[in-house]
Amino acid sequence: MQYLVVALVVLALGLCLVGLVLYLAALLAPLMMLFGACATLVNTCRVLVGRGIWQPVLVTPNDVVNGTAGLKQRGPFPLDYAWPGYQVAQWRRDLVALWLCCADFIRHGWSRGFGYGRGSDLRWGAIGLTVLLWTPVTLGAALGGAVMVVLGAVVLGISWAAWGTLIGFERGYDTTVRRLRRAQPSCGVCFHVMTVPAYRCDGCRTVHRDLRPGLLGAVWRRCGCGQRLPTTVLRASRRLEALCQRCDRPLQARSGAVTDIRLPVFGPVSAGKTRLVYAGLVALRDRAAAEGAVMAFDDDTSRQAFEHGAQLIATGGDTAKTPAGQLPPAITARFRRGQSDKDADQALLHLFDAAGEFYANRDDNSELEFLDHAGGLVFVVDPFAVAWVRDQLGGALQDRLAQAHPATGDPDEVYQVTARRLQDFGVDTRRKALAIAVVKADLLTDLPWAADLCAGAVRDWLTTAGLDNLVLQAERDFGEVRYFVVSSVTGVHPGSRMSPAEPFVWLLDRGGFALGRDEQQTREPA
Repeated sequence: MQYLVVALVVLALGLCLVGLVLYLAALLAPLMMLFGACATLVNTCRVLVGRGIWQPVLVTPNDVVNGTAGLKQRGPFPLDYAWPGYQVAQWRRDLVALWLCCADFIRHGWSRGFGYGRGSDLRWGAIGLTVLLWTPVTLGAALGGAVMVVLGAVVLGISWAAWGTLIGFERGYDTTVRRLRRAQPSCGVCFHVMTVPAYRCDGCRTVHRDLRPGLLGAVWRRCGCGQRLPTTVLRASRRLEALCQRCDRPLQARSGAVTDIRLPVFGPVSAGKTRLVYAGLVALRDRAAAEGAVMAFDDDTSRQAFEHGAQLIATGGDTAKTPAGQLPPAITARFRRGQSDKDADQALLHLFDAAGEFYANRDDNSELEFLDHAGGLVFVVDPFAVAWVRDQLGGALQDRLAQAHPATGDPDEVYQVTARRLQDFGVDTRRKALAIAVVKADLLTDLPWAADLCAGAVRDWLTTAGLDNLVLQAERDFGEVRYFVVSSVTGVHPGSRMSPAEPFVWLLDRGGFALGRDEQQTREPA
């Protein structure tokens, strides 16, 4: 009987002890859960500041260019050497580090509890106590982790939305303004026309191919060297050196932000193209000054070409023939209204003057890439190369023909070859403008049969001279055709009907930069 009493007493004491343990466990469970949740919060903060045992692997610019950052190339340009935005790369590695840190915290607690008292009678007590206490800690850590993930997702979602909106606004504004300005940058050496220029970091000199807002920054981008760079063409053009995307040569200052107008001058061999370019630039300089604008040259090649041409025009010297077989770089002039430094008040004019041999053969002019991206074209007609004119110059006027150094090619044939080349390369000529300039007018002013030409009735005179097929074909091919009579000698004042600037002034106006007054008497409707 006494054994039964003892057994009952032991059982009662055991039940009381178990109840007490369960009671204490029930009291401590919320605290242990809170402890687990707080531990997750602390570990999250330590991970984010890089102080935890499980530090996240930093996404570097090397990861971006090597393709190990988890970013995909979008568009034609490779990813640049720059630090990526947190929202597009680093958050993934932080999440992995946070998961590993929380898992290590939970695993460490279970391992310590199950390993305590190994080989002694205390082991099972330690295991039981670990199960009672660490289970709510594990649950609290898991719940805390879930809460942190949800909060992180909300914050990241809001950040993504704000970041994406900012990128869209910045990029849209930049693109819209540049499109309205017709500010498509081009290289005057390799003739490449690009969407945006490449830019060189002013710190480490690294080239960034696409500096627009995107994965590597919204308002600012941080280069791999740590230098902060602007992320729109409009802002970058004021601070960074712009480069051609194809040949890496420097572009003109503000390229991509100011109006960019490309005008090829084409015609037969010895038609007077180069002289028209030189005389036209001199007249444009004078016309700009008369209208309160300034024409300048940023690069040495263009400046030297202009100075050489201006001297020839001033002294009445003969223009050297453009070498055949090689494409000279464009002569680029910058126009600025008054003293304004605003991009909207500036324009770049690129004049392309290739040798006439390129326009005589269909195979040769396939190299003339600048034709494909021209805003307008100037076709030079040498009247002394027209059979009808040569017939008029018989007898005493025969020496006038020798003085004119007439072109050696037929104007109609050269036009047809060039027009077919444009169409074969997919150029919509109906969206282009063509200025037909009859040159060497100073040698015709005293001839009665050229009176209508010198008076401005250029189209009718060309028809009379037997170039009616050229006139009709040009008006079918191009969206707008205008006719000019030009004298490329000194003494022609700015704004005159025969000024060599007039074809360029008209095409500048159509290209988005009005130089000044539009003299109606210099134009003849098509």
